[in-house]
Amino acid sequence: MKRTIMICVALLSAMLLTASFASADKPDKPDKPVNAKAQAAKQCAALKKADKAAFNSLYGPKHAMRNCIKGESGETQAEFKNAAKECKAEQAADPALFEETYGDDDPYTTTANAYGKCVSSKVTASDDEDTEVFQNAAKECKAERAADPDGFKATYGSAKSKGKNALGKCVSQKVKAAETV
Repeated sequence: MKRTIMICVALLSAMLLTASFASADKPDKPDKPVNAKAQAAKQCAALKKADKAAFNSLYGPKHAMRNCIKGESGETQAEFKNAAKECKAEQAADPALFEETYGDDDPYTTTANAYGKCVSSKVTASDDEDTEVFQNAAKECKAERAADPDGFKATYGSAKSKGKNALGKCVSQKVKAAETV
């Protein structure tokens, strides 16, 4: 009986020791978010934080976050594809510089880690620019609304909503105008 218990304890400790070594060799996962929907959710949260009133006016009073994510997912997918193309071109042009710029000193990581960091940094930079444009547009629209509330409603609001959607329409127009420039 003692012998059976000792064998079981030895096998169990060997399995635990092997499992701890196996998990120690794995490198960390790349930075999240890794897909367009997760990145769109992050972008929408940043837009909401930038100006909640303009965000709700633009995406609707109910389910604004859901509407934003649906609207941003396609654009974010395109951003991921463009960033991936840019990173592949950078990597092909000078692999050593690419690894130095985006890689890290961890011996367990590979160029794939550098590639992921490159794509992530480019998409995040694009989203930061979009958030800044949104925030500036919201400030401009609020200033217009403060200067002439009735004229603002007449210019941007629809008759159906009685001008309640004027802020959202103003922000939307200014953001689109900034994107085309």
